[in-house]
Amino acid sequence: MNISLTQTSGAPTSAKSATTMGAIFGDTPGMPGMFKSNFDYQLVRGMLAGAYGEGGAFGELYSTARRVVDRDINSWAVEWGLTAERIEALAGDCLCGGHRVSAREAFLRASLYWRTGLFYLEGKDPRQLAMYHRHRSCFRQAAALFDPPIEPVIIPYENGKTLPGYFMRASATGGRRPTVMILGGGDSTCEELYDFGGGAAAVRRGYNAFLWEGPGQVGAFALDPSLTYRPDWEVPTRYAVDYALSRDDVDPKRLALAGNSMGGYFAPRAAAYEKRIAAVIANSLIPNLKPVLMAGLGFDPSAPYGDAVEDKMDLSEPMKKYMVTNVCQRLGVGGGSLPALFDDLGRYNLAGLEGEITCPLLSVAGEGEGPLAIGLGHDFYEKLTCPKTERLVCLLEGGEAHCQMNNPSLKHQIEFDWLDDVFK
Repeated sequence: MNISLTQTSGAPTSAKSATTMGAIFGDTPGMPGMFKSNFDYQLVRGMLAGAYGEGGAFGELYSTARRVVDRDINSWAVEWGLTAERIEALAGDCLCGGHRVSAREAFLRASLYWRTGLFYLEGKDPRQLAMYHRHRSCFRQAAALFDPPIEPVIIPYENGKTLPGYFMRASATGGRRPTVMILGGGDSTCEELYDFGGGAAAVRRGYNAFLWEGPGQVGAFALDPSLTYRPDWEVPTRYAVDYALSRDDVDPKRLALAGNSMGGYFAPRAAAYEKRIAAVIANSLIPNLKPVLMAGLGFDPSAPYGDAVEDKMDLSEPMKKYMVTNVCQRLGVGGGSLPALFDDLGRYNLAGLEGEITCPLLSVAGEGEGPLAIGLGHDFYEKLTCPKTERLVCLLEGGEAHCQMNNPSLKHQIEFDWLDDVFK
């Protein structure tokens, strides 16, 4: 399959074709190579926060990673938990001493390490929820130390339920500002959208950033396990937009929605129905979740499957185990069979909505995501009738990983420069 993608002028051409490179969450040349498993990707995920000067410190990250036994989930959780606890205590000491900036930075690092440590733990492990609450608490303590403070918000949702979020104002001086609603994917928390999702990057550029989670996402599910994923993402988005437009610091004509990873399905789906969204970013554009997750679990998406598929599952790879435990649980099919999971994923499909998305759309992909994910996104992109831009980040740019996890500065430059032009 030959894939031709539009690139920004001057972007280098990779010496290695996307058709021969790995897959989502796979290893790529831009990774540190400390682990042979997906642990390496999660280590990079911690490193990216350091791009904004407030997040993972390389020394703390590397020293912790070197104590971890590859593929040993317990070792991973224990070592990151020890680092998180130490840095959280440091943050408390700084705060007691009146060192607000030092305390804020340390709380952000501790929050990151708690999230890193809990990542692979199953829902039945009590440490998962305990570490999530420490992750959230540290971020909230840091949020109060910003100027202006990062504001925790509660989004009213259907049936009396609520969804979690944070609002980051571009300025304390008031006035309506362009605002980007930032959404994670299948494994991200609302708090890490500060760095990974682009909250800090948005505020630096004069945008408000509204970080939020929908049903089934890590924090929303941890706070209320009755909230599981739903394919009709326009429903939770409607409530989130209602909240955003209730504020007097949001410009209703310049409201964007950015979806990362699995959010590359959620955001375009929402934009097809929610016409108050003026621009949408999909990084990466995933119009059909079923083949992508099947491939991630090691199965041929084009092959028929039956009960025997269970026998072919290799749970020694931490990310595969994560998908069939945590992701299944948040999809509402926890404890079910793999065929049931695959059948459920079939509901998450954007086919037929190509003409319903009318606002400008940016599709960003990393070359290291492999031909399946890139090809599915590109095929859907080609059918769109709205104003659109497509960008493939190549190996030689050092941002080829899923959602440019190994180059957040480039990720946010691409996204926000495009948004600047759309809202100009």
